[in-house]
Amino acid sequence: MNNFIIKKYFLISLVCTILIFLSFNFIINKINFNIGIDFTSTKTFTLSKGTKNVLSNIEEPLKIEFIYSRSLSKNIPIIQNYANQIEGLISRYVGLAKGKIEFQIIEPEPYSDEEDYVERFGVQGFPVDQEGSNVYFGLIATNTTDDTEIIPFFDPSKAGSLEKQLTDIVYKLNRVEKPKIGILTQVETQSPNPNIPLQGEYILFEQLGNYYEIEYLSPTAEIFENIDLLVVYHPAEISDITEYAIEQFILRGGKTLIFVDPYFEKDDYTDKSSTLDNVLKTLNINYIDRVILDGAQATRLQTQQNISDNTSLQTLLKLNWPEVRTDFINQQEDISNGLSLIRLISPGGLMKLEDESKTTYTSVLSSSELTMDLSIQEVQDPIEIINNFNPTGIIYDFAVKVGGTALSNFENFENKYSNHISQSQDDLNVIVFSDADFIRSPYWARVQKFLGSTVIEESSDNGTIVSNIMDVMTGFDDFIDLRNKETPFRPFTVVQKLQAEAEKQYLGQEQELQEKLDLTLQEIKNLSGGRVNENVQLSESQMEELAAFQFEVERTRKELREVRRNLNKDIDALSNKINVLNTFLIPILLIILMFFVPYQLGIRKRKS
Repeated sequence: MNNFIIKKYFLISLVCTILIFLSFNFIINKINFNIGIDFTSTKTFTLSKGTKNVLSNIEEPLKIEFIYSRSLSKNIPIIQNYANQIEGLISRYVGLAKGKIEFQIIEPEPYSDEEDYVERFGVQGFPVDQEGSNVYFGLIATNTTDDTEIIPFFDPSKAGSLEKQLTDIVYKLNRVEKPKIGILTQVETQSPNPNIPLQGEYILFEQLGNYYEIEYLSPTAEIFENIDLLVVYHPAEISDITEYAIEQFILRGGKTLIFVDPYFEKDDYTDKSSTLDNVLKTLNINYIDRVILDGAQATRLQTQQNISDNTSLQTLLKLNWPEVRTDFINQQEDISNGLSLIRLISPGGLMKLEDESKTTYTSVLSSSELTMDLSIQEVQDPIEIINNFNPTGIIYDFAVKVGGTALSNFENFENKYSNHISQSQDDLNVIVFSDADFIRSPYWARVQKFLGSTVIEESSDNGTIVSNIMDVMTGFDDFIDLRNKETPFRPFTVVQKLQAEAEKQYLGQEQELQEKLDLTLQEIKNLSGGRVNENVQLSESQMEELAAFQFEVERTRKELREVRRNLNKDIDALSNKINVLNTFLIPILLIILMFFVPYQLGIRKRKS
């Protein structure tokens, strides 16, 4: 009898638990409570300080129209769920804007005036049936001066960046005057036709044009005026007068962002190296214009390239392409806090020139100790680089921030200004990178078109750090926490450490075995008198020695293959453990909780 009662209470408790759970979800979906707990490390779903600042500083009323075909989306759960998130987030914006945002939801019916209205603004629908009905899922935002911002179609896969997308729109409609950025470069970074964007290598500059007034400066400019930020990009061939103008702009307190490069890997550009020797001396920077290899942060590329007979590297290490990770990114600086991966392409090295200088030198990106520097000519063969890699233990910087005061390095220059500055009066505000390639789109993003709009799928934080720098230097840094909390690459730090340890061991073992193999092959060649492909008369003892050498070659090659197979051994083992946990442990725990909790509730109820 007791067993029957226990089973009855257990079943009743289980059914009640399920009903309560389903009822709670139904009520939340219908009422659309905008509540929740944000467990993400970057607080992705918590309104950022930047958003709150933008909303509190709205000067003129804005109107936001959320275009959503609610009835036609009933059978599309992914759009339904994302629509609830969008509607809830905009409602929070309205509350924080204190009456400065008018919010309206438009539900276009097929062949209605509302459908004509949203299509006129460029909101695009996609067909869902044979009758020609379209689902619309976009946004129209306007201000009192008829400026308009459109989202043709909300991409559910970009839900993590929804807050930034909406805050960008509010900011653009509210900000009347844009900061002016002057770009000094001889590299073709803009489309010849302003109405036809490149949407290619320099999509970053095109996107920044939404927030800043971009002016491309003459490469032979002799003075820089009326700009809020000077960007010097890969100054391969620059005259003394232009370099002097850059230095004087800096000493006058001009905010400056510099990209130099020892090896510019752009195929159609002949000037491969760039520097600003005099300006860098003014900034107290020692620029190593050789390519820096980093064995602990090398980029891993998939390849089938043969290394030697019967061996191959499934994962090739690009030692001259450092992927700068969290531990080597200065997390104390606003421009880099929260970033986790910056991918560089054959960078040079930066170091402090003189300790007694009055400039301040702050590292932003740095190398590990497992480094080596090579000339341009020596970085052409990635396999040779691996086999000859011999770390020096020197730590280089890849990006630095310079402040303090500085003295001019052009005191003896014959074409000085009449109002020449010999010493800066205000603190310098300069950031220098030792690589120019890393902002080119192929190295950090995939650019594609989606329903007429440009979609950027990021694989690293390259674009974010440059955007952060420009925001800080132009006085609008509210977007930094927005960008940093939706950084595209959140790595498994345990896996990173395993990779670094495996690669250090791999590089050392491969180099040792390769040298042993080369030495053995040379002994065979010496024994046969250099006539490898000819019939050579050898004594019995020489034949035995030759057979021993050949056995050594086979054994060494076998060891090489084993080393390469073991490269990812620990990583694969960790991956298998994680798969087992995800596949079996979590579901088992949930099942146990589903039965244990109602059972315990029943016991407590009977005891009471």
